[in-house]
Amino acid sequence: MDFQGALSIRSSAEAIVAWIQEMILRGELKPGDRLPNEPELARMFGVSRGALREALAVLKAKGIIERRPGKGTYIRRINRAELLGSLATKKRDEDLFLDLLEVRELVESKVVELAIQRATAKDLEKIETALRLLPSTPSNNASPLEADLEFHLSLALAAHNEILFRLARTVNELLQDVRERTLLQPGRLAECQREHEAIFAAIRARDLPRALAALKTHLDQVRKEVITG
Repeated sequence: MDFQGALSIRSSAEAIVAWIQEMILRGELKPGDRLPNEPELARMFGVSRGALREALAVLKAKGIIERRPGKGTYIRRINRAELLGSLATKKRDEDLFLDLLEVRELVESKVVELAIQRATAKDLEKIETALRLLPSTPSNNASPLEADLEFHLSLALAAHNEILFRLARTVNELLQDVRERTLLQPGRLAECQREHEAIFAAIRARDLPRALAALKTHLDQVRKEVITG
């Protein structure tokens, strides 16, 4: 990975987040306002799509924006004191985004561990069914995001821990915009399918080290796609 390139993307993402937050505080962006689409935003800021995706993921994780399927991205109603508090944080926005990816890795690693211990034959059947839903190429008739989410949530269900399932669902929802766009990059769907198959094969074999290694490969690739996409 090119360090300078990654640094540039992260600096740009932080600037976008700061600008949008300041626009809200000044009243130039209000709750319910619709943001321009991704290509328009990238042109406005003069940044790469990777930097824009990271910024949108941070804003969504902070609860500042929400994505309405088929309608676009909107400013949420947010408490002004909370927004000022988020501006006062000493942590950089790109670090908050990386924190979210780290939380996903922690949550899904525990999911895999418990699924290996607790998954029933019916659970494994549900995971395998979800595995077949991801198309190998983008299609108007199939949603890569929904298929990808169903696979990961079927793993979480197999862990048989309600709180862990809710955490997994929340983390995946916070990363929805980023995951949707990375899945549409050329060749990514087929690659993602192979990674899912490796995770499932290891879980079915009750092989924890292999399952955790396969999960790490998958999440490392997601991180790489976001930073360099």
